[in-house]
Amino acid sequence: MFCPECKCEFIGWKAKCPACKTPLVEKFLPRYQPQGKTIAYDDLVALVREAGGRLDIELTATEVGKARKFRFPYVGYGFAWAKRMAGNKNDMSIELWTSEVGTDRSWSFFYFGHGFAWARRMQGYVGGNEIDLVVTEVAREKKWHFPFRGYGYAWTMEMSGECGERLRAKFVTTKTGRERDYGFPYQGYGYAWADKAVVALTLVG
Repeated sequence: MFCPECKCEFIGWKAKCPACKTPLVEKFLPRYQPQGKTIAYDDLVALVREAGGRLDIELTATEVGKARKFRFPYVGYGFAWAKRMAGNKNDMSIELWTSEVGTDRSWSFFYFGHGFAWARRMQGYVGGNEIDLVVTEVAREKKWHFPFRGYGYAWTMEMSGECGERLRAKFVTTKTGRERDYGFPYQGYGYAWADKAVVALTLVG
């Protein structure tokens, strides 16, 4: 199901978007617009070649999506993901939007609930050139706090994809953001997301 406001697909969610509460729709094709300075694709390839065949670009999360659910009697589930990330290299901007969110949840005795969410797919632009990334590794952690609060944390650790026909792209999280909250009487909500990352562009072949 897709959210027309967040421009994101939510796997396993129905009715309303967990982030903005907009009604979800069956099909939606996200449309993004490049921001900042744009460069020709050939010039981007040349930059990578001049950097020795690999160009690293640092990213920071500029928007975080969050949602939470609870299950009777005391189990709470928190979900968070990097909704948007942005960076700059040699006056060339890079913007990524999460277009697909993966979620999961588990619980354990007595009332520990653990909610997990991560970016399954991110799309955007590098200097105005399209980039498409799909998750290859997800990190998870379970924590608890007396008396019955469980906290689940998950984030996208690595992604891979392409930027045009001549460049491969790899995304690696270098720093995670983390928060936790609770509700009466015993619900715990854990949130984690990729707060900083590096996207490496390399030449195909």
